[in-house]
Amino acid sequence: MALIQRFGVYYADFRVPNGKRSRISLQTTNLRVAKDKYAELVSRRKKAKENLIVDMEWDAFKDRLFRFMSAERSESTIRWTKLAIKRMEDFNTPRLLRDVTPNLLQGTKEYMINEGFGKHNINRCMQALKAIMRLAEKWDLMPEQKWKAVGKLKTPKGRVVFHTDEEIDKLLAACPSLGWRIVVLLGADAGLRRGEIAHLRWQDVDFENNQLYIAPDKTENFRFVPMTPTLKETLLQAQNGAKSEYVVDVGRESSRNSKDFLTSYYPRIAKAAGVKSFLHKLRHTYASQLVQKGISLYEVSKLLGHSSIQMTEIYAHLVPADLQRAAKCMTPRKMPEFNSLFESGSGTAK
Repeated sequence: MALIQRFGVYYADFRVPNGKRSRISLQTTNLRVAKDKYAELVSRRKKAKENLIVDMEWDAFKDRLFRFMSAERSESTIRWTKLAIKRMEDFNTPRLLRDVTPNLLQGTKEYMINEGFGKHNINRCMQALKAIMRLAEKWDLMPEQKWKAVGKLKTPKGRVVFHTDEEIDKLLAACPSLGWRIVVLLGADAGLRRGEIAHLRWQDVDFENNQLYIAPDKTENFRFVPMTPTLKETLLQAQNGAKSEYVVDVGRESSRNSKDFLTSYYPRIAKAAGVKSFLHKLRHTYASQLVQKGISLYEVSKLLGHSSIQMTEIYAHLVPADLQRAAKCMTPRKMPEFNSLFESGSGTAK
């Protein structure tokens, strides 16, 4: 809920159970009175919500959930949500929405641990389940519960792996078509994610200003990535014979209808090149080379489209020499004599 003002009159703005916005007039133009009325309304709604018992069937909630997600969430989020729900239903299928509790999620997590699922997989599934249950609460379909009680499993951060320039040359030489060379360059020379590579359109390539416009699906975040001379030259070559609105056209080797159309074929190129590689390793290569050449982690995070610099700190181990040079740039200090209050070498007061 929120307190808003329209034409001098104060309103309580909130969402009703069906998800639509609604406003209730507080019938006053006085802010102090409006705050008192608003606080009373919030208290009444909270008590009603705490006593709310919704007998919505679990399958009916899933139908509503995926209708919402198809319009508001990315394909990747939907895929992980479906996988998380399947894991929970493998453990215990709820009949009603209110049967889904923190205890059920904890039981699902322990079930996945016993079945041998990886920690990252388990954490991602728990994250997805908690997200949809908070949506149910937001829609006033169930009272609020302590989902934070279902904790994350600790996972090692590890160190990123990346290619050398020689390995990138081998991968480019092993590509069966110009389209696949563009895939490698968009990863290694521009740091694009798999989905960003697959959905990059020619209208997003700005040759005049030498940059790519990257707008991830269904998000408001966007960025501009400058092109290297090699990438620009290759894109100009491909544009002359382009038959699709998409930049990456890999012909019959794969199908764009498959969400994994890049990762399903790329291992063949890596094998032909004799290089241990996976598609996301190209993005790691782009970031690692930038950091090694002295580009700050903040600038790298902007080029990669990270939501926070903490995500970019996995590359921090690549700049120890830069940090050492930073210390050497500090002004040398002349050390004064010890304070006469202390005895020489004793460290104790006279």
